[in-house]
Amino acid sequence: MSLRVPASLKLTVPLILLGFAATLSAVNLLYHAPQAERAADDATRKRLAQEMSRLQSTLEYLLLKGDEAAAQHEIAVLAHNHDYVFAALTDDQNIVTAATRRAWLGRQIVDVLPQVDKDEGVRTVRGRPARIDIDEDHIALLAYAGVLMGSEHEELRPSRTGGLFLAYDLSRPRSEARAQVLRQSFYWAGWVTALALAMWLVFHFLLTRRTARLVRAAERLAAGDLSARSDLGGHDELARLSRAFDAMALKVADTQTRLRKDIAERVRVQQALENSEARLHQILNNTTAMVYVKDKEGRYLFINRQCERFLHFRGAEVVGRTDHDILPEKIAHTYRSNDLLVLERNAPIEFEETAPLEDGLHTYISIKFPLHDANGVAYAVCGISTDITERKRSDEALHQRQKLAALGSLLAGVAHELNNPLSVVVARAVMLEEESYPAAQAAASKIRIAAERCARIVRTFLAMARQQPPGRGPVVINDVVSAALDITAYTIRTSSIEVALDLGPDIPPILADADQLHQVVLNLLINAQQVLQDQPVPRRIRVSSRFDPVAQLIHVTVADNGPGIPEPLRERIFEPYFTTKPTGMGTGVGLAVSLGIVEAHGGTLTFGSPAEGGAAFIVSLPARPEYSAGVDTRLPGESIANPRRILVVDDEPEIRETLAEILSGAQHNVTIAGSGREALERMAAEHYDVIVTDIRMPGLDGHALYHEIARRWPEQARRVVFVTGDTFASALHEFATEYGRPVIEKPFVPADVRRVVAEVAEGISAQRQS
Repeated sequence: MSLRVPASLKLTVPLILLGFAATLSAVNLLYHAPQAERAADDATRKRLAQEMSRLQSTLEYLLLKGDEAAAQHEIAVLAHNHDYVFAALTDDQNIVTAATRRAWLGRQIVDVLPQVDKDEGVRTVRGRPARIDIDEDHIALLAYAGVLMGSEHEELRPSRTGGLFLAYDLSRPRSEARAQVLRQSFYWAGWVTALALAMWLVFHFLLTRRTARLVRAAERLAAGDLSARSDLGGHDELARLSRAFDAMALKVADTQTRLRKDIAERVRVQQALENSEARLHQILNNTTAMVYVKDKEGRYLFINRQCERFLHFRGAEVVGRTDHDILPEKIAHTYRSNDLLVLERNAPIEFEETAPLEDGLHTYISIKFPLHDANGVAYAVCGISTDITERKRSDEALHQRQKLAALGSLLAGVAHELNNPLSVVVARAVMLEEESYPAAQAAASKIRIAAERCARIVRTFLAMARQQPPGRGPVVINDVVSAALDITAYTIRTSSIEVALDLGPDIPPILADADQLHQVVLNLLINAQQVLQDQPVPRRIRVSSRFDPVAQLIHVTVADNGPGIPEPLRERIFEPYFTTKPTGMGTGVGLAVSLGIVEAHGGTLTFGSPAEGGAAFIVSLPARPEYSAGVDTRLPGESIANPRRILVVDDEPEIRETLAEILSGAQHNVTIAGSGREALERMAAEHYDVIVTDIRMPGLDGHALYHEIARRWPEQARRVVFVTGDTFASALHEFATEYGRPVIEKPFVPADVRRVVAEVAEGISAQRQS
């Protein structure tokens, strides 16, 4: 533990003087007090020796005279003197004959005074001279002396020797000596204290007070009070020091003022630089481009947050390292070559770079330029790289959509031209099949099947090209799968791919949009075909459908025996624009769109890895058994309506004649009209239960005809049925839907025509009856 000295001379000086006085007093006590006590002990020893000599002579005289009572009285008198601890007189047998304590009489001296050395006492007594020792506790003097005694008959002749034992207390003489030393110490301490106070007053007025003033001025100056001055008068050293201090304080104040101005300006500039740097960092970290700076040796000096995501390193981990330390050798070599090219040309360059990432190959547009110091010397390279992968994919997707739109327009035109002859072929084949003899029925059946396949293909193309809002109704999933296989049959067959079709027979219909589900199955089939076309034979696609009655789910599986999908990419296959196909082979939207369609129908689209290899995609959709009643399961030739008066309006003679023949075969009374105006004339002359009209006609088309019927005969507007082959135009469907009128799409089959006509006629009859 260190001794802390007070900082102020006001306290230090008197404390030092008082400490000096205390030290003198302590030395006096520690040295002179023991000396005085020893002197008191010596004086007491001398007095005790004299007292022993006197008492010895007195007792011998009295005992030789035989006056033992007087001798005992001499001993008893000593009890009144408090300095004597005890006194005892023994005979020649060491038996106490007189003592200051009555209890000792008649007892052996060694019994009452165990501290007395018996042998030593005997020798002392026999030798006559008194012996004085100090006791073991050093608090009393023990005196031993022999006393001559007379015989019993001859009193004056000493014949025996007794003993005299005394103990003298040293406390009182020692206390008196110590008290005298203390009085002297206090006396001198008082004088020294007075001297210390006098010296303190002198120091205080001559030194301490002036020094404290100078110290306070220095402390105020150190605390920032530039006006602090000591202003000590006089010509001594302190006065000269005060004047020097005041001059220094004046210079410090002037310097401090200039420094404060300089520091304030530097702080302002530094703050502006920090704010500018912070803004720059915020801009660089929030930009979508990668920004980095490298020195001439290729070591990174700075990277922004986007660059951190690309390199998978934090900025602190990259700074000071090169591309060769953190990137694959090939990419690092390319980047370094570009950096050296910038330094060599000493000018900006722009180029396109590619880098493989976890989700595939990414393309970057990069511009690199040199950074120059104040002398115009290039010391670093700054690069700005923008990821244009998504833009390229979007451009590709836009290009694909444009091609699809153009293809849709072309398909719509082709389909419209095909619908009329296909309608005639299909209808005529069905009618021949219904009415001919067996051999002709077989031939008509083949014609019908081929024509219906053509019709399904045309309808599928039209559904793909519509791009209209989805409409849900009862859908048989096996029909959707078959339609998708019809579309892809040629491509799959020419790619030497075997198709194993396993469709469950007991699958109920579902509430869905058939066109959207067709798109899902078509995407899966096309993906499988593209995966297998570069694989060695055998190449297989397995398409199956199953119904789970417990879970009320319909499962459609499209599986292939291709290379499958690597484990790291399986979690990303449903992401938009993610594709593993080469450029030009896909846009990466097929599975994402398919997933959205399936989930919108309340189902799931999952990926599986069959044990035999390859990939499998399972579409699971909720079954809706209540829609089974809405599916027409009747044979084509089955009659479904009572005889009605029907007006058929179409500008194509083959179409109106075919429709008339179809409806006449169902015992309907059919009238035909070649234009809208002719239809109005016939309606003005006759009443018809159902009016079947084409929408696209020259002159008065289906729209205008319907509006004219609604104007002239409002009740007849409910009897109109539209026929169209231009299903690509969503406006036609919107028109029919707006007025609640059914539409028969070309190419049609007789059963559909009869059913729609019967439904409209029966609906009118039911309304009349109600």
